Amino acid sequence: MVELLALFLAGLSLFFTGVAGVKGQLQRMSGRRLRKMLARTTGNPVLGTLTGVLAGAISQSASVVAFILSGLIATGLIPVRRALLVVAASNIGTAVLVFLAAIDLRLAILYIIGLTGLAINFRIAVRLSSVFGALFSIGLLFFGLDLMKQGFAPLPQMPGFIALAALLQDWAVAALLLGAACRMFIQSSSAIGVIAITLQASGIFTELQAMLLICGCGPGVALAGMFLSSTLQGAPRQVIVFQGIINLISGCSMAGLLLIDSGLNDGAILQHFEALTSSPSQRVALLFLANMVLCWLAALILLPWIEGVLDRIEPPTQSEDISRPAYIHDEALDVPETATELAAREQLRLLNLTIQLLDCVRTDQTWGEYDDPDALHEGMQRLRPEISTFIAEIVNRELDRETTKEVLTLERRQEQLDALEESVAKFIDLHRKTGFTGRGAQLIDRLTESLSVILLTAQDAWVSGDAFETEMLMSLTSDRGEMMEKIRVAFQEGARAGLDEEAAIFYATALFERMLWLVRQIAQTLQTAPRAAA
Repeated sequence: MVELLALFLAGLSLFFTGVAGVKGQLQRMSGRRLRKMLARTTGNPVLGTLTGVLAGAISQSASVVAFILSGLIATGLIPVRRALLVVAASNIGTAVLVFLAAIDLRLAILYIIGLTGLAINFRIAVRLSSVFGALFSIGLLFFGLDLMKQGFAPLPQMPGFIALAALLQDWAVAALLLGAACRMFIQSSSAIGVIAITLQASGIFTELQAMLLICGCGPGVALAGMFLSSTLQGAPRQVIVFQGIINLISGCSMAGLLLIDSGLNDGAILQHFEALTSSPSQRVALLFLANMVLCWLAALILLPWIEGVLDRIEPPTQSEDISRPAYIHDEALDVPETATELAAREQLRLLNLTIQLLDCVRTDQTWGEYDDPDALHEGMQRLRPEISTFIAEIVNRELDRETTKEVLTLERRQEQLDALEESVAKFIDLHRKTGFTGRGAQLIDRLTESLSVILLTAQDAWVSGDAFETEMLMSLTSDRGEMMEKIRVAFQEGARAGLDEEAAIFYATALFERMLWLVRQIAQTLQTAPRAAA
């Protein structure tokens, strides 16, 4: 028993590591080309459904499909609505195992982990490192689930389990509860289906009890999803919640029908299955398939309005809102002249978000739409590559001379905005983690307020396009190296401060100089670039 528990805990650890790795690696490879490919695959309801069925058949766990899709959503590669359709259809694919009775993916999983791990460590095909990293993480996810299954695989053969099943023979509902409990630990509904067939074939369970054991997978999926998705937030967790809801509906509905049918001594449902096949095991397998199809049908009924419910159950995080582009979109690339204007507006939005990031540590805080510095920085880290990729896509279009100059200006400005946001994030991190006191605190506050004034001036100059405001911004961001050096010397010669605080002040003034230089470079691009409306 101790060894089985160790297998389960090791599998659980690898599972969480794989989920986190999938999200991180997909974020690195979230190019527009990949997005377009996934949009074509999942945008068509028929193709999306077939993709889900195939994914469920290969993985033999709709939970695995749901967690992989949550990684795709977190990186913006697939919208929530399309992911919900795919994960719903994946439930049908899991019925393959119940009909085949067994399938062993361990060898394939080990090959995936081994080959991709070697490719990463020996730097083979470096350009594909993100792909290898994603496959390696998916392999860990599968391997973790496989270890969890191994931990409880001997369960049906254990004398204690058999004795418990025999004890519960006269209580039909107990089979439903047992199925829910088993599904929480054995992360595969199809594996529970195989267990049900085994128990029925050995005479431990009646046909009805075997079917109710399968129905118990529905509540089990919901409970397991709540636990395994505890590290997720926002839209990625919505997929797991949705998977739990549709499984709960299908499992409880099918169990209710079976119990009512049994209570009325009618036997109509079982008679329908008997009309299809004379084999009890095949009838249990057909019930499993019917349960998964009902799960899919429940999803189709819920899809038109479930997103609003999911938003209330698991609201999108601030970082998700921030990371979604407000202006740029693929269709705009067909008209490069419009695309450049939209890219400029998205860049202005990035500057506005950077100002809000700085506001988080100002003494005289003026809260914007967002007030969480960590969420702001995380969201902007995901937004910045979106803008850069969009601008790079414009270059691939046929451009006239004027539009080409605008695109080059946008590329240059984006590099400066990226660097500015990183520098502001570092300045804020220093502000939050260093316990400045006395003169140090006063100096940091003055630097923060000065930087806020400069960024707001840059925003006004950008929106208005006024030459006077741009010149004033150029004046405000002129070289301040000599002034910063005097501030450092004066601070060192003043009241005694700790070495850590002195080092922090030196770093803060160096960051301030860099941010001034970056704003000045942005100001220069405003002199030649088209104005972005607020």
